[in-house]
Amino acid sequence: MRIRLGRLDPDIDHVPEGWTGVGFILSGGPPRTALAYDPERRPHALVAGEDPRPLDPAEVNHLLVAAVDEAGLALWPGGHTHTLPETVGIARRTLARDRIEKAGLPPPILRFLGIAAQGPHAAEFGALLLALGRYTTEAASAHDETDRLDEAETVARNAVDLLRTVRRGKLPRKMMDP
Repeated sequence: MRIRLGRLDPDIDHVPEGWTGVGFILSGGPPRTALAYDPERRPHALVAGEDPRPLDPAEVNHLLVAAVDEAGLALWPGGHTHTLPETVGIARRTLARDRIEKAGLPPPILRFLGIAAQGPHAAEFGALLLALGRYTTEAASAHDETDRLDEAETVARNAVDLLRTVRRGKLPRKMMDP
């Protein structure tokens, strides 16, 4: 059995209100089993048409180590133990293997990893997330976290506008010649 972090489909994976769906429990066959956490951070298996089934937190935490590595390395192929904490604003120690096996990770971080790591350009998306996380932590001037993220969003929009301007415009011939 293993865990793969990823986005759940609300039409298939019915996550109870207030719970956090983080991915899937892969056991080699049907049925499709989602992994979700209740509001008290207890892991459960979700199978369509059945009641949520509580899981052993120690077993889930043990399996999370590999799942976090898989998603983290998809986003940051050079290593995620420094970049993930920098991106989401958590302590690096939180990602230590023994810490994950003992306490797991907050479900919102697991959900973030699973959603962000999906897609064919996960590494490029990871670089963008890291840049925005760094800006939010190091350069934003607001004191409140929400305001700092809003500031990073504005700067990201400005960066896209700047790129749009330069990529749509024609570069002078001299700049294109070696």
